[in-house]
Amino acid sequence: MQLYHHPCSLNSQKVRLALEEKGVDYTSFHVNPILGKNMDSSFFRMNTSAKLPVFKNGSHIIFDTIETILYVLYLSFTIEICIATTTRIVFMVLGNGFLKRTKGVLYYSDSSFFCKIFVSKTCVPIGHISESDTHPESRYIERIAVVSVGNDSFSNQEVIEWMQKIQQWNPKYFTLLHIPDKHRLYVSKFIRKVVIARMAESPDLASAYHSKLREAYETEEKLKNADLVKRSTESLVQLLDEVERKLNDTTYIVGDEFTMADATFVPVLARLVLLGLEDEYISCRPNIADYWGLVQQRPTYKKVIGKYFNGWRKKKTLIKTWGSLHIRNLLKRY
Repeated sequence: MQLYHHPCSLNSQKVRLALEEKGVDYTSFHVNPILGKNMDSSFFRMNTSAKLPVFKNGSHIIFDTIETILYVLYLSFTIEICIATTTRIVFMVLGNGFLKRTKGVLYYSDSSFFCKIFVSKTCVPIGHISESDTHPESRYIERIAVVSVGNDSFSNQEVIEWMQKIQQWNPKYFTLLHIPDKHRLYVSKFIRKVVIARMAESPDLASAYHSKLREAYETEEKLKNADLVKRSTESLVQLLDEVERKLNDTTYIVGDEFTMADATFVPVLARLVLLGLEDEYISCRPNIADYWGLVQQRPTYKKVIGKYFNGWRKKKTLIKTWGSLHIRNLLKRY
């Protein structure tokens, strides 16, 4: 399993926190968006949105943050898919259940369990299944991950609902608004030069690169829209207020154990601290302030976020990035 990410990417932090919390083994590839590394043709061919993170497991490539967490982290059990030499397809699972395909995605469910199964094979399993149904003439067996939304801390929909609610807040414009104009414009101009250079190197991707170039200009225009910026801020405040109320009754967002709702939310707080907005958005909310102090003690936080942004490490990370950016710009190495 491979993860293409960067410490400065908020969504990358969410996925990495989830991976580390579950102890999932993966290969890490840093792709620095500030230096335009996400525009390199090798990465761009895999993901023309150029967004981070990207998770790859064999033939499965996932760009969506929530889908990545669901796919990788809630591995409750493994299903062996036995594909027979005939057109009959049989599944061996733990217990009996019903399997169906909806819009290319397989779903398995029984009285106490529900999960989404991601497979690359074209197959249409039908009816109830059990271990005794395994066909003796199997061509091969493919082991795949099953994403549970019905066990342990995921025993109800509350965690998913919180993950989706947190993910609805887009930090892009809020973040850019709180970066000094001279720094933001400097990076924006550099990225546009990178896109133009990559476009010249890979003419077959010219259309996709042109879309990214247009997006860069549109972003600058949107930042001039006071209503858009206001809505982003209001959305953040609403989210923080809701979490503050929730923490009146629980240690973490959903209960007294750290869940993937927390893995999705902690990077939001880390972003506010990075932007120097801790007093304005965190310290004034006592429950969130206590929560923030608690999650910073977790080994996973220290590995994913603290390693790069706690104390003097923040300056080290930013100086390293800005130094590389200035050198590349000076040497016109786009």
